[in-house]
Amino acid sequence: MILLAVATLLAAAQSAAVNAPPCKPETRNVANGVVVTVRSASSASPAQACEVLVRDRNGRAIFSDRGFNAEVHAVTGRDIDNDGRPDVVVGIDTAGGNDCCWEYPVISLSATPRVLLKLPPAAFDFETQPGKALIWTKAAFNDAGPDTADSPTVETVREFRASGFIDVTADYCKRMLAGELRGPGDLRGLLNALSLRSKQASRTDTGSLFDREQTRGAARSIALQQIYCGQIDVASDLVLEVWPSSEQASIRRQLKDAVNSRWPDLGRRLTTW
Repeated sequence: MILLAVATLLAAAQSAAVNAPPCKPETRNVANGVVVTVRSASSASPAQACEVLVRDRNGRAIFSDRGFNAEVHAVTGRDIDNDGRPDVVVGIDTAGGNDCCWEYPVISLSATPRVLLKLPPAAFDFETQPGKALIWTKAAFNDAGPDTADSPTVETVREFRASGFIDVTADYCKRMLAGELRGPGDLRGLLNALSLRSKQASRTDTGSLFDREQTRGAARSIALQQIYCGQIDVASDLVLEVWPSSEQASIRRQLKDAVNSRWPDLGRRLTTW
């Protein structure tokens, strides 16, 4: 059993090494003499093959890390933490070519440079709230859809404030669920799939199977978004509008389980589900 486990781990590492793109050397000069460098690292482990290094004007290392690959994020040099100073964002590939498994350290270039936090894949938004950086992420629920590729998602947005890294999704829920946002948080594609005609066809099991699955996939994401935004009764009504009565109870359980798995406090509000 031990030999089998070791062989499995070696095979996984070899597969990751094959799938991982090559390390691409890069150097970026930032304000105040800060230099960000991506370079190949001399390591026998593919998981340590690429290094990212951030140095101050004196050549002192502020941050370093290694992974299968690394990159200097395009927003490096922008103000991410809303303190009026430029920051650095770098990406580290922790799994060898899988989009899911990059992490993005945000490094403040304040008087005391430091790593503020490590983000999952995120969208940096400088347009929705001019003068401030918003950071959007998607929470995916792989067990709440027909397959991983069609997993429902919930959009969340945070920003750096004096009190910390704050979830401000509630400030954008109304515009988001009305289809008024552009760029990150744009739900128009999902909302357009939920026309009255599409919902009726889904509820009555008429029309093409493909169209019904598209409608139900959109409804899962929108219902979860509505729940996250506190619109629990509206989400409940959407289940009634989209699924046949024989399936509604199981869909409610599925959505409730998804919420409980990620946000237990929110799940406790689904008392009628």
